[in-house]
Amino acid sequence: MEKAEKQTFEVIVVGAGIAGSLAARLLAQKGISVLLLEKDDYAGKTKACGGLFDRSYFERFVGDERIIEQRIRKNIFHLPWGDVTYDCDQVTVKRRIFDRHLAQEAKKAGAVLMNRQKVISFEVKKPGEVEATVKEMGSDRLWQVRASIILLADGPHSVAFQNPFFKRQLKKKYWAYAQVYEVKGVALPRNEAHIYFSPRLYRWGYGWIFPYKKESNVGVGAILSELAKRPLKQKLFEFLRIFPQTAPLLKGRPIVDKKGGYIPMWLLNRLSDDSQLVLGDAGGMVSPLFGAGINYAMEAAEACVPVVQNALKSGDFSARALKAYDLEIKKRFGRELRKQMALAKIIIFSKRFGKLLPVKILSIIAFGVKYSRWNKIKILAYPWLGRPMVGAPNRGKASD
Repeated sequence: MEKAEKQTFEVIVVGAGIAGSLAARLLAQKGISVLLLEKDDYAGKTKACGGLFDRSYFERFVGDERIIEQRIRKNIFHLPWGDVTYDCDQVTVKRRIFDRHLAQEAKKAGAVLMNRQKVISFEVKKPGEVEATVKEMGSDRLWQVRASIILLADGPHSVAFQNPFFKRQLKKKYWAYAQVYEVKGVALPRNEAHIYFSPRLYRWGYGWIFPYKKESNVGVGAILSELAKRPLKQKLFEFLRIFPQTAPLLKGRPIVDKKGGYIPMWLLNRLSDDSQLVLGDAGGMVSPLFGAGINYAMEAAEACVPVVQNALKSGDFSARALKAYDLEIKKRFGRELRKQMALAKIIIFSKRFGKLLPVKILSIIAFGVKYSRWNKIKILAYPWLGRPMVGAPNRGKASD
């Protein structure tokens, strides 16, 4: 573990995931003193994620082709009445490799990276003066570090929620949970990502198979309210062994890694306060329709840099000054996520009217361009009017 030579920095970044590590790197490249703290042995060790996102983001923020597992050219969505295919340009990565790489790049840029260090509390004494209490994992050692601003990028159960201002915005009823396995062998074509919607899994949830170089990333995720009656591990077992579309592909393949994690699919109304910015999963920067969050985490990391620079230059770390971050997030992807949140509410409400209705509504919302008006009616009436048919192929994408 690298020791901090000083206990005062301009910026503390809590969490060396995608948002935290990228923000730390971009800030360090501007000559800003940054302390990057990660609670695990290394960044990405415990991340449960499919690791699928747009290649344009990879090229923009990463660039090292060795980190890519597979290049994805098609997203294939399997619906109860048939498949919908979108052309895309995406990549898959292993988070335990990808996140670790990003953290090391932040270190190379000049950030001080300290693993096995968990921020257990922080206090904003006044705007521009933050003190964090850090626990060294595996020991009883506590120590303090000071900074002008703290970036909170430590996931769904962030220390940010010690601040009542952020805690009041939590909407856990819209969260999901995912269980993710890696199994030996590439079960499907290497350039295809497959996503499965079916009430046999969950009314509001889905399963997936994403290809890596030598393994397949296999997972099932569902909104928390669905898990009370249908345990996730049981459904993932069915996905591997019984589910008609996937069992022939996955049955008998050895499992080489297992992980699980919460997916906070609800963007906070405000992401800034005095000397505080919230990034990535900690801020609910995840699509409530598809559970995708990597693109948003990278955008947030980039968005915070000029805001932090301006605060350091002006000496103004007030909530009013840092609200510029919220405005930038709104412009980049906030409006889009708010629309998805409204649609997700409708889909969740529809669960009470039939086990197929959530998938039907999602299909019309997300894949409506693929269907004629008549076939959208057939989706809503399925199976009574027969099987809906998609039209001509169309470009599109999904990410996770």
